[in-house]
Amino acid sequence: MKTYVQTLIIFFGFILNVYAQKEIGNETPEVKVIAHPTKKTIMLRWGVTTPSAWKHANKEGYIIERKTIVVNKQVLKIPIVKRLNTTPIKPKPMMEWKEFTEKNNYAAIAAQALYGEQFDVEMNEGGNGIMSILNQAQAVEQRFSFALYAADQNFEVAKYSGLAYVDNDVKEGERYLYTIKVVNTTQKKKIKHGGVYLGLGDFKPLPKPQEFVGVFKDKTAMLSWNFSLLKKYYNNYIVERSEDNGINFKSLTATPITNLGERERNPSNRMMYVDSLFQNNKVYKYRIKGISPFGIEGPYSNIVSGKGITPLKSVAYITDIKFLDDGSATINWEFPKESVNELRSFNLLRSDTPKGVYEVVASEIAKNARAYKLSNLTPINYYKIVSVGHDGGKRESFPKMVQPDDSTPPAVPVELNGKIDSLGVVRLAWKLNTEKDFLGYRVFRSNFNDDEFTQITFKPTPNNYFVDTINIKTLNKKIYYKVQSFDRRYNPSEFSKSLELKKPDIVPPTQPIFTSFKSEKGKVALKWVTSTSDDAKSTMLYRKEKGVSTSWQLIADLPLPQSSYVDDKVAFSKTYLYTILTIDDSGLESEPITPLKITISDDVLKPEITKLNGEVNREGKYIKLNWLYKAPNVVEYILYKAKEGSKPTMYKVFSIGTSSFIDKDLTINTKYTYLLQAVFKSGAKSPIKKIELNY
Repeated sequence: MKTYVQTLIIFFGFILNVYAQKEIGNETPEVKVIAHPTKKTIMLRWGVTTPSAWKHANKEGYIIERKTIVVNKQVLKIPIVKRLNTTPIKPKPMMEWKEFTEKNNYAAIAAQALYGEQFDVEMNEGGNGIMSILNQAQAVEQRFSFALYAADQNFEVAKYSGLAYVDNDVKEGERYLYTIKVVNTTQKKKIKHGGVYLGLGDFKPLPKPQEFVGVFKDKTAMLSWNFSLLKKYYNNYIVERSEDNGINFKSLTATPITNLGERERNPSNRMMYVDSLFQNNKVYKYRIKGISPFGIEGPYSNIVSGKGITPLKSVAYITDIKFLDDGSATINWEFPKESVNELRSFNLLRSDTPKGVYEVVASEIAKNARAYKLSNLTPINYYKIVSVGHDGGKRESFPKMVQPDDSTPPAVPVELNGKIDSLGVVRLAWKLNTEKDFLGYRVFRSNFNDDEFTQITFKPTPNNYFVDTINIKTLNKKIYYKVQSFDRRYNPSEFSKSLELKKPDIVPPTQPIFTSFKSEKGKVALKWVTSTSDDAKSTMLYRKEKGVSTSWQLIADLPLPQSSYVDDKVAFSKTYLYTILTIDDSGLESEPITPLKITISDDVLKPEITKLNGEVNREGKYIKLNWLYKAPNVVEYILYKAKEGSKPTMYKVFSIGTSSFIDKDLTINTKYTYLLQAVFKSGAKSPIKKIELNY
């Protein structure tokens, strides 16, 4: 038994990863119970959720308690409680397994998991104690996994493992609550009870396996069915095959098959089995039936039949194309004679390009045909012959181009438009041609519309757009483009209409220059020389008051060639700054020129001071001046003084209302000259009044 189980462990070894890598030890230990009613009995199956609980339960055993809840559809006020086992249910002793293991493979697995020596991991003296403990824990998990797996596959194995029970003392019309407990004598952590509620009235026949299908290939039959629909009913299946048209069926495996190693993420809902056939072209029939965890076999599925098919190994090849006078053509091909028996028919496919999408022109062409007439040929065609085998397999020939004579050029490109950005990048676009044999476009460029155009495309482009780059810092202000279309025979169309594009202007115009100005009578007359740039459009005249924190004010936008302007919106005694700049057709501005400063003076003639008298008093050592002036808007008087032989200088300034002054800064025997002038609010001044006195 030991050697056999070692072989099974190797065969089923990948199952260990499924169980052992889960965090089994971290789960809450509890008993899980399922039940199945027959017509006269109720079958119970259970298991625990953790290796430590399983180890403890194997030692202490299980207790089954039954409570009768309903009798003849009446709920009892006080349930009838009965303990079904007088002694705890435990795995049978090792010696009782011997005969069973010789007849049942799953019994051998379960016995090895319970009692086998190869699972023992002992702590080596002087070794790593922590690693030994981890190895022991892993061994317990492996025993636990194998024991549950074996019990799930066979009800008798489950009974031998202390994980199954059949209640024969049940009656119609009664419903029972079964509670299964683990005897708790030494376990510190309590194991949660499990239970199930049912009666004989819950009996239902097991369902047929669903969606059973078969795909037959070369000496193989791939069978599959939807096991997820009946997962709660079956965990094993028997696959049977008939070679005599369904008279006799034989099982294909010594033991039922199960879905081993199911994925936790995105699991498949189908179960598969691949059978090898002795020969092709012979009918084989298959059926399956499920086995429940209680060892009960369900009904057979529908029968699936088929036969292996020798695959198509050869491929057809196109030999030649013959054009006919009516514009059609005949395509001819060959196929190896030795593979004709594998051939069912031919399909003819067509596409516009060798690697494009091929559409079916003709299907189910007879297997003995070697030619086909092609009608409604387009300017360019690509054909393939597809060989179809009896198994549905297809083999395609290499594509063959079929191109009738063609001297008709494609349509002339239309709706040509474009745009040039500030970096000189030109983006052209036009309407796309729709001819089936259309190849592409060539783009041409010229600096002059009446000059020869130069091709700027290296090869025909299939796109109806093109990006070009030009130098915009040239004397040419415009650029011209044309487009020509070509078909696959390189038949050229006429040129498109010429497209004229204006280059973006990135150079500002030259500056204007002031030539003269004149300020009189409260007006400022300005003159300048306009910009010399060809694209200059207008002159912008700006003004601001000096010493005032205001922005420049545009006072005139003057189209060329105007070169003068009179500003009559000025005030006397103020000083203004003027500047001008030029704007061209693209809206670019020249730099403004250096501002021109102009002061507005009041040049209206003012009356002379009416009277200026002087009195010399030598005893008092002073000279007294008196004056009279009645003109309006006077704000102050300025007095100039000079000794004989020297120039007058400003001596005193008097506010309005002053009409006399006594001068004591004198030198005896000296002749003095006094000059008096009135200053007006506008900044204007009166004529100077003069008087000479001897001191």
